[in-house]
Amino acid sequence: MTAFRFEDHPFWDFSLRVYGGDSVAAACIALQERRGIDVNLLLFGAWIGESGRGILAESDLEAALAATTAWNRDIVCVLRVVRNRLKGGMPPISTARSDVLRKMILEIEVKSEHVEQIALAAAVRRPADPALAAARRGDDAVANIAVYFRRHGFTPDAEDAGQVAIVLNSAFPEIGRAALEEKCRAAITA
Repeated sequence: MTAFRFEDHPFWDFSLRVYGGDSVAAACIALQERRGIDVNLLLFGAWIGESGRGILAESDLEAALAATTAWNRDIVCVLRVVRNRLKGGMPPISTARSDVLRKMILEIEVKSEHVEQIALAAAVRRPADPALAAARRGDDAVANIAVYFRRHGFTPDAEDAGQVAIVLNSAFPEIGRAALEEKCRAAITA
């Protein structure tokens, strides 16, 4: 089997850095399981804001969704279902054997997420402006996530705001989690 390496991209680098932050993976998974969101779109909104690319217009979000919805639904989510089905084994197949496959599926799932992120970044191209103040970039990231949540069709509550603040705290540690949670409560639960 030939190893293939997907191209580097600042969005992917951002996602790896943020997702690796304290409690971020758990917050993302909680939002994914509770609200059915696509974590890549959550991270995309955060990245657009954090990189100084501004606030997503509805048309930007529609372009991003058009580029990735089928891929996420038919590839990423299906791989996740299979991987989760293998958790704890599947008698009569030994857990040792199913765990090997589960780890392989996880690797493919992560590569599939990488492909989705590259497609998202290609769908909405804007120049970055990292010179913008962190507070402004943080506000933009919160606004982008609010746009996605509204489009996804649910009214976020305080629990959702807290989960988003955990994610954004990893991207904007200089703002602080308490301030981010207040921004999230004001913007996404409105």
